[in-house]
Amino acid sequence: MSTTENKQAPRTAWINAMRSEVLRVGKAIPEVARVVHVGIWIATYADSDGSNAFPGRDTLSVLAGCSQETVTRAVRVLMGVGALERRRRPNTSTLYQLSPAVLLPGALPWEEHIHHYTDTRQRKAHAKKKAEQAATRTASMDAIQGEGPDSVRGRRPDSVHGGGSESNGENPDSVHGRPRAASTDAVRTASTAGVYKGPSTSGRDPRRDKERAEHPEQPPQRAAARGEDDSPQQPAEPAVRPCSTCETGQVVRPERDRCGGCLAVESGRKTRRRRHGPVQGAFLLPLAGGGQGAGQRRSGVSWPREDPAEAPRTCGCGREYRLRTADRCPACLVAAEEERRALGVVSDG
Repeated sequence: MSTTENKQAPRTAWINAMRSEVLRVGKAIPEVARVVHVGIWIATYADSDGSNAFPGRDTLSVLAGCSQETVTRAVRVLMGVGALERRRRPNTSTLYQLSPAVLLPGALPWEEHIHHYTDTRQRKAHAKKKAEQAATRTASMDAIQGEGPDSVRGRRPDSVHGGGSESNGENPDSVHGRPRAASTDAVRTASTAGVYKGPSTSGRDPRRDKERAEHPEQPPQRAAARGEDDSPQQPAEPAVRPCSTCETGQVVRPERDRCGGCLAVESGRKTRRRRHGPVQGAFLLPLAGGGQGAGQRRSGVSWPREDPAEAPRTCGCGREYRLRTADRCPACLVAAEEERRALGVVSDG
């Protein structure tokens, strides 16, 4: 069994003593707790004997959560009560030493040195300004010493009744007993222009020498626009007329008189591929009933099958087809066959 007593290190004993001081005077002087808070952070940097503590002001301000000026004021209080010693070093941080005086019996004189922490520059400036205002303040000229029915605690307000409380009299132009002369502007003479006899301009323009504005021409109604009843209007159908050359094609554009097939034959584009023609690969099977845009299969007439590998050709009706031996499209061939059957040229058998 060991008989040696556990001794506290000087740094630990200093921290415990400062804690006891905060518990003793913390309620009466709350600023002591903030000062000791900075001192304990300094003690964490010291050796076990309480020496060689040199944290910077910026470091202590971050740890204590205050400004660097507050750290300086707290250190000043700790030095005043004898709990901390400081030695400045050139071009480096200050060196602090924990003073063993706090371990001696007796209370530290916080009341005598706490003003170093509480008397900030803002408080000093405010107190100075308040003292200057109090020194320049003079007695109010609106209060007159005296006794009377209107007086309050020996003072009565400066009344407009300078001579007393006499009646205003019978003169209606007098105010509080002070007569005044009638204003020269009180008598107003009638206007020399007399009553205005011009016509009323309410609701109309009195100037009639203006030209009436004409209605500008409205733009043409676009297709599928809203009408007066907010219903979409149907686009007008273009006029269709027969071609003047082949008389079988249809002409839609008003500036043309021939169909697209005749124009293609004339321009030498009969065997060329049209821009918007049907696209059919050579590897696909032949389509029954023609390409894109071809009519439906009609009863009783077999629809010619087109060859996808054949170059596109243009019929007189404007359609494209892919037949090797025919000079017309499947639709025209079927129509001609039905017409012959209808006239009895070819029997149905």
